[in-house]
Amino acid sequence: MSDQKYRLVTRADFDGVVSGGLLVEKGLIGDIMFADPGDVQAGRVAIGENDITTSLPYVEAAHLCFNRHVSEQERVGDKDNLIIDPTAPSVARVVFSYYGEKEGFPEISEELLDVVDHAQSAQYSIEDILAPEKWTLLYFLLDPRTGMSRFEDEFAIPHDQLMKDMMTYVRHHPIEEILQLPDVEERLLFYQFRSEKAEHQINRCTTQDGTVAVCDFRGEDILEVGNRFMIYGLFPECSVSVQVSRSSTPG
Repeated sequence: MSDQKYRLVTRADFDGVVSGGLLVEKGLIGDIMFADPGDVQAGRVAIGENDITTSLPYVEAAHLCFNRHVSEQERVGDKDNLIIDPTAPSVARVVFSYYGEKEGFPEISEELLDVVDHAQSAQYSIEDILAPEKWTLLYFLLDPRTGMSRFEDEFAIPHDQLMKDMMTYVRHHPIEEILQLPDVEERLLFYQFRSEKAEHQINRCTTQDGTVAVCDFRGEDILEVGNRFMIYGLFPECSVSVQVSRSSTPG
């Protein structure tokens, strides 16, 4: 365990949860902040020597920056505080390797790393997409692109707090226990109810042109909750999707 505590600045997604959980496991984290990559790159998020970032654009002032995207390495070059592996399937895997893999994390299961690697690869079957279970289901519940944040008032705690809690639970709890946690279960039940509506909405609003699915939601009052791969589960011949919706700002 480290006596020095840092602020973790990461993305509010599953890779952010697991990579953050690993850093918490090492005793490095005293505070957690979620940030958008665009805000970090534009300098709208103050990053300093007491910060560790994961899955975000490189900031020279940070203590450490964990990344896996070759574009980031090409953008900034080699830096002492940039820990990057473009061959890694997830940033969690980069963190895991940097601190000695199993020797550095004796209490962390390889299954957790395999799960986040698989999630980042996005290689899901139609069954995984339309009837997710276990870790895949948790991944969809935590993914901001699922759209749960649009219904934040429905839940006892906000999304960011759930993500922080998950950094504790995913490290040492089986998925069956995690899905039964009250704050997870309420989202699970909400997701199951609304995703059925999302399937009907996507089928109603989508036209297919070859391998392209065009989803026109401009006539919809509510954009339902559904995982970001649902369009490909419902239209498996498609490899590209285009979404059209009403502008959130006038004009």
